[in-house]
Amino acid sequence: MNSGMVYFVGAGPGDIDLITVKGKQVLQQADVVIFDRLINPFLLTDVKDDAKLIYCGKQPCKHTLRQEDIQKEILIHARKGKTVVRLKGGDPAVFGRVGEEAELLAENHIRYEIIPGITAGIAATMYAGVPITHRKHSNSFAVVTGHGSRKDGTPNVDWKSLSKGVETIVFYMGVKHLNTISEQLIKHGKGRDTQALVVHWGTYSKQRTVEGTLATITSKVEQANITNPAIIVVGDVVKLRSKLAWFDNRLLSGRAILIPSINERNREMVTTLKKDGADVFEHELLCERDHFDSGAVNDLLKMESDNELVFLSTKSVFAFLKGLVENGMDVRDIQLPFYSINESVKKTLQTIGIKSKLIDMSVISPVLVGDETEIESERATLSPLAKGIVVRKKNVSNKDIAAFTRLLEERHINTILLTSPAEALIFLKFLELSGIPLEQVQENVTIICKGIDTNLILKKSNIRGDMIIDNEDVAEAIGKIEEAELALES
Repeated sequence: MNSGMVYFVGAGPGDIDLITVKGKQVLQQADVVIFDRLINPFLLTDVKDDAKLIYCGKQPCKHTLRQEDIQKEILIHARKGKTVVRLKGGDPAVFGRVGEEAELLAENHIRYEIIPGITAGIAATMYAGVPITHRKHSNSFAVVTGHGSRKDGTPNVDWKSLSKGVETIVFYMGVKHLNTISEQLIKHGKGRDTQALVVHWGTYSKQRTVEGTLATITSKVEQANITNPAIIVVGDVVKLRSKLAWFDNRLLSGRAILIPSINERNREMVTTLKKDGADVFEHELLCERDHFDSGAVNDLLKMESDNELVFLSTKSVFAFLKGLVENGMDVRDIQLPFYSINESVKKTLQTIGIKSKLIDMSVISPVLVGDETEIESERATLSPLAKGIVVRKKNVSNKDIAAFTRLLEERHINTILLTSPAEALIFLKFLELSGIPLEQVQENVTIICKGIDTNLILKKSNIRGDMIIDNEDVAEAIGKIEEAELALES
């Protein structure tokens, strides 16, 4: 039997841009993706629509799959000839158990490759303003597991050598045993006033950082209610945070925003939101399937020349042309004048040799070419009675349902930003097709609508918009939400 290929891929610590180029490439080629809790769920939107997704959990004491089951899954799918990606948070070789999983494949003569990732001990510390090494403060560092094989789960390490021989120590997943770690380091030679730092959900916008000393860090972490996932950093290099902190004090730190489409007009806004510290996830929540009803062909041929053919997006242009070819037609068979909703669509038509005009007040009998949501949205502004030619139908993929569900459950998003009526319709359609309860969404996120028309789309479906933004700066408006929430907490 022809065996498949297994890739062990480090997904990085959380920020979706910190996965390696090579890791992202093989993820996009995978037939099966076996992923842990600590990977950013938004990475799942990069996989193929027909890829099989297997969630391992890997939450402390709450594993969805045991390690033995994970290894069995990898082996089964590889033996079927599949391309398997074992997607692990951080780097697969740093407390990721890649050695055990790779050993199994080697014993069974299955091909595999290990693609390193950026580990949290380096990335989360730097996002907290602490370089892991520094010429004046730290010439060595060690990474240590924060939980071990003892009955009480405490780390099983050589405390004396660790305390005396290393300048900076990073503990992974050790919050539960932070008191033991501090006591043991002090007992074996570290000063009580040695600087210590705990970084929670490092590199996400919701990153939280607590500073102290070995004598105070446990009580401070308890007061802040910090839990895993977190790393602990011990050493004088922590002092640099007061000078180098750059990530977690920005205007929108803690705000994670989902925009349910990718639109060129949002580029500047998205760039600003990211610069101000927000996590921004742009994604077409609805899949597109080319569709051109043969009945629409006859309708086009029967239409009078006083109708105007209005294209609502660049994608609708290509889908429309494909539909014509499939039905034995080309653009010369269409006698209607061509119009474009914007310059981008006009340029697209120009590249394929079709002249069009930008839509204006002279258009009185438009025939709108687009998908259902585009047509419904534009009818509200152009003409309520405008005819529509639907060239695409919308669907939803399992990968996007999985990604959105995990983003909600792990609270990686807390804001949905709808920048147009079309996006509001896309969002509603996604909820309808995915089966994700609206109540679950409204409990976990703030819904922001840009414009009254966008909010009205939600209102028609009995959904509340938490905030309506007109033409004001989006980052500034969301910043006001942050201020209001902080005021309520205090």
